Amino acid sequence: MSTDLSASLLQNLKACRTLPSVPAVVVQVLDLCQDPDIGTARLAKAISRDPALVAKILRVANSAWCGVRREVTTLDQAVNLLGLNGAMSLALSFSLVRGLQQSGGAFDHQMYWRRSVIAATATRSVGAFIKAADHDELFLAGLLQDIGMLVLNQAVPAYGSLEASADGSHTVLVDLERAQFQADHAQVGAWFLKKWGLPDRLIAAVSGSHEPGGVGDTLTKSVALGSRIADIWIQSDTATATASVAETAKAILDLSSNQVGRILAMTAVALPEVTQNLDITVGDEAFISGLLDRAREALAEFNLRALQEARDFAVQAQRDALTSLYNRAYLNQVLDEHFELSRNAGEPFTLVFLDIDKFKSINDTYGHQGGDAVLLSVSRSLRASTRDQDIIARFGGDEFVVLLAGADVSIGARIAERIRSTIERQPLKTDDGRCIQVTVSIGWATMSSNSSYRASAEVLETADRSLYVAKTAGRNRVVQAFH
Repeated sequence: MSTDLSASLLQNLKACRTLPSVPAVVVQVLDLCQDPDIGTARLAKAISRDPALVAKILRVANSAWCGVRREVTTLDQAVNLLGLNGAMSLALSFSLVRGLQQSGGAFDHQMYWRRSVIAATATRSVGAFIKAADHDELFLAGLLQDIGMLVLNQAVPAYGSLEASADGSHTVLVDLERAQFQADHAQVGAWFLKKWGLPDRLIAAVSGSHEPGGVGDTLTKSVALGSRIADIWIQSDTATATASVAETAKAILDLSSNQVGRILAMTAVALPEVTQNLDITVGDEAFISGLLDRAREALAEFNLRALQEARDFAVQAQRDALTSLYNRAYLNQVLDEHFELSRNAGEPFTLVFLDIDKFKSINDTYGHQGGDAVLLSVSRSLRASTRDQDIIARFGGDEFVVLLAGADVSIGARIAERIRSTIERQPLKTDDGRCIQVTVSIGWATMSSNSSYRASAEVLETADRSLYVAKTAGRNRVVQAFH
């Protein structure tokens, strides 16, 4: 997404004198980021000027976050363990949280930080799951992705009310921002972080967090998914939020619902420790565990719904769009199955092939709308005159085929005649009161234990030849031509 902002919004931002300022230790760390020859000792020295930050870095170094087996007792050891990028990312994360926390006004600062911490933790979990590098950079990017909200809250007096009107929905908030500012807080956040001098990768991840498709890198996609995972813990509608997570994970990272479930579990396990390190309350372990259970239930429901939709799609792909009868492709499939069953087990079946008499004349007289009405009328008659186990298909145009399962010659003859007479007795009335007399010509063929057919296509060809005989003999009749 572009970080270009409208002139009016940019003017408000530049005129604001209360925009969040960069904490002193962050300035030092950012300066070190620009030095290609930075070493761990110099970074440790910069961090050591902030005792509270030192304590947090040591606590992280000795936590499950790093998985060390022996105690880390000095800042130098901690920085060496975390690595330069990891130590800088954590130092920035902890300092920014402490320096930017505020309260008061309509803007819900507590909810903002709760969401930011969950999103950061989830982003790091996504990165760990997909084996992305620099997990701590992922955490920092996730933590900063909504910083534009803090900026807008300072620059736009009514922003707190706008945020409150979104009722906890991040998606709704983004839509409201775009409607009012022609930009959202991701774009504002990217502008602000660029002003602060943060690395381009972080700026790009924040800028693209709401639209991670296209050329977005792993960092941007992980941040975007982490943001949606946070909605599971923040929004009241857990099921909808979980479905959005599953869909986003599949679309941008090709993750299955089961893999998403593992990422949710990783996030829930990490949250208590992360919130302790940042001194931000998200909820106790029982609260987080309960929400994880709800998310897992929602994922299971999502999977069942997706499976049902896939089944419905598969069924729809077997149906004719106009009549909802089976289509030719499905008929060919079941015809092959019944042919093999008949050849191997002696189970008979009959194929009834029919088309509508003088259908072109009907179309010419009543138009395609009238022709479609006739096709639908014949479809209803076919359903009324056949059995539940029979397969009715629209073969193409005004041609239909009925596969009569288990029907021998005598049963086939009776049903074929019943189809013809049912259609003849039910003329179609048009909307303007005219009556369309509809008849069909029918040919049929039976496959039984003593048949010499070598393939299912031969049965169909025989029924088709029978249909031709019926039409040339005067139409509106049933003919069986033997193989």
